[in-house]
Amino acid sequence: MIRQGAQLDVTETRPVGSETWLHAHAHGSPDIDGWALNDPLLVTDIPMQQHVDSPLGYSILFPQSWTFAPTSPTLQTYTGTADLSLLVQTASDLSKLPAVPSAAGKSEREKGPIDVFGKSPVITYYHLDSGRYELATSLEWVPGRAYQFVFRQQSAADSPLFEQMLESLIFT
Repeated sequence: MIRQGAQLDVTETRPVGSETWLHAHAHGSPDIDGWALNDPLLVTDIPMQQHVDSPLGYSILFPQSWTFAPTSPTLQTYTGTADLSLLVQTASDLSKLPAVPSAAGKSEREKGPIDVFGKSPVITYYHLDSGRYELATSLEWVPGRAYQFVFRQQSAADSPLFEQMLESLIFT
């Protein structure tokens, strides 16, 4: 087993039916070798880094080119280009999290449920009056600890990156 966020070097691809499998080894550890399904929720070609936030009780993978800023004791901001960002808000329960969307707009659709460390939240897509989009999901990890994830982007398209980031979450 390899650690979450490990960089893999792909040495071969092999189609099997409608799927593609990747033969890979852990970067810098050629003795760790095997096959992985080329699934966008499992594998990304974007270099990622891991942020571990012990006080807020979670870790997440986010693109290496992004910046991280603790905006407040309960709000973390991950910023990519002007078009992409992720806000992670925490509260003692779901009712104390901020309203979504954060600006005037309307809900367009939902996707899910998705798997977030054993929980099954739904992603809601909001189209803001400004033309931008917010994708949001919330969950209560344990009583007394709730999380909200808001991904901001320019387009209405699905966001595999947001889903990959959510799939990478580990709660402690």
